[in-house]
Amino acid sequence: MIHVSHYTALTRLPQILNSGHLLPHMDGHVETPLVLFSAHPFWEPTATKPCRTDNALVSLKFWEYRDLFGCIRFALPADDSRLLTWREVCQQAGLSRVDRRKLEAAARKRGGDPKQWFAVPAAIPLADMSLEILSINEWRTVS
Repeated sequence: MIHVSHYTALTRLPQILNSGHLLPHMDGHVETPLVLFSAHPFWEPTATKPCRTDNALVSLKFWEYRDLFGCIRFALPADDSRLLTWREVCQQAGLSRVDRRKLEAAARKRGGDPKQWFAVPAAIPLADMSLEILSINEWRTVS
């Protein structure tokens, strides 16, 4: 079965497990709360967030992010009816074509591919997904 994944830091796992759901959040660009997913087979490049040190934001390489924060992903079947494509998300959120293209261009510079992006505009129960933790460079399913 083909899946899409929500990628995040291992440090966020306790908060996610306590809620029992992946909760939608608002991005500074799209005003609709979303749970973001990617069809990238290993790690969505845009999921590697910058780190704040001494009042500066530092871009991290994937391995630096992995070593500092740990990596997890929640996999959802790619045919899940709740999933919207990136273009559908932008249309529903009223994001202009110009702004969408700016976001996509910035993401491509980081290795992202908007054709691989999907979202759900609602909380998703953890029971609907599988959880995997990255151990070195191998994903391991956690029950």
